[in-house]
Amino acid sequence: MDSILYPFAVAVAWLWVRIHDLLLLVGMNSGAGFTWVLSIVLLTILVRVLIIPLYLKQLKSMRGTSIVQPQMQKIQAKYKGKTDMASRQRMQQEISELNKKYGVNPFASCLPMLVQLPVLFAMYRAIYAIHALAESSYQVGSRHVDSLGPITQAVASEIDSSQVFGVPLSHTIRDSSFASLPTLIFGVFIVIMVATQFLTIRLTMTKNMPQNQDPNNPMVRSQRMMMYVMPFMFIFSGLFFQMGVVIYTTTAGIWGYLQMLWVIKNMPNPNSAAYKELLAKRQSAYQTWARPFFADYDEKRRVLADGSDELKALNSATLKELRARAKRQKVASDFPEVMSEGEVVSIYRNLSMQEWTTLPDEVWMRGVKVATERAADRREAAAKREEAQRQARTRSPRAQAASENPNSSVDADELERKRQERRKARRAAAKKKKR
Repeated sequence: MDSILYPFAVAVAWLWVRIHDLLLLVGMNSGAGFTWVLSIVLLTILVRVLIIPLYLKQLKSMRGTSIVQPQMQKIQAKYKGKTDMASRQRMQQEISELNKKYGVNPFASCLPMLVQLPVLFAMYRAIYAIHALAESSYQVGSRHVDSLGPITQAVASEIDSSQVFGVPLSHTIRDSSFASLPTLIFGVFIVIMVATQFLTIRLTMTKNMPQNQDPNNPMVRSQRMMMYVMPFMFIFSGLFFQMGVVIYTTTAGIWGYLQMLWVIKNMPNPNSAAYKELLAKRQSAYQTWARPFFADYDEKRRVLADGSDELKALNSATLKELRARAKRQKVASDFPEVMSEGEVVSIYRNLSMQEWTTLPDEVWMRGVKVATERAADRREAAAKREEAQRQARTRSPRAQAASENPNSSVDADELERKRQERRKARRAAAKKKKR
């Protein structure tokens, strides 16, 4: 594992040293001391900031999966008990079309996590390797290594000698007696680390999970177990962590808790308690200004004729203001180009009058685009049918005769002549019979 993570650890070490150099530039002390401790905190925050795009991509994918989950369960229930190949293929096709409609990739939520893990593990290994580097005993696999990128033995010794409230960064809680200041310092950090992990998981389960879930669901049970097991794991691992690693894990725990607070406030999972709260909040904020705005629009619209230039000018000016206000209120505005300005204004107007069932965000806009494309396809198909019917009604007798006998080699004029002869023969036979 160390051989795989070593290049990542070198990159982390480079960032770490550059952060330390910047702290020196702003006037902090060089050598062993608090500057190296603060650089661990800033390094942890910087790495977390750098992986925010991956984290957001993971969140969006998870939100999309949550939206399609109820419809996916209906499809699975529809084919429940059907084990033949044709049924299984139809089910997979319907699920694939559902995922395509909402832009959901089942593997998209895993990929960002897989990218993050080497970076986070490498950061842990870089901090953990400092003591071994200082003692010239650091190994990568079976190979002895005397530096980790810019962190040489001399730099590692500097970091290793730095202290946190009198506790060296290489110190573990097992190196101190039970009733001592280092043990108390370790205890405070471990409590913070465990508390932030517990609160983050609890916040996720109570605020950011779909409500009314089956408590016997294996996923629900595993998450509930994690809420209580993970803190105990951190307590146990904290007995073996060096103080430098404890600083890293504590900073990461605080960051994770604050990040979850942001997620619940801005990007909660659909059907969760936080989502419903955000939905009600944004609906109220939008409709507070939109209702009087559209009352004024309706008053101006009432005196204008449909299709008039005045109405087009009104819709254009109204839409320009709507887009600016909607953007500030996080209402999606990238409507399909095929929609007219009047149609877009009508959608914004509906949002001001109706009860919201979903946030008008990028997922909602994807549904609007799919519905628009399907409506356009239906209009196109209807137009083709009407054109075909119109052409059929205006066909000449000669063209109709030819269409009735498409495979015949007989000329259309000849078919018409024979038809007239048969009519004359029938009329002559009828006259003869009357006589």
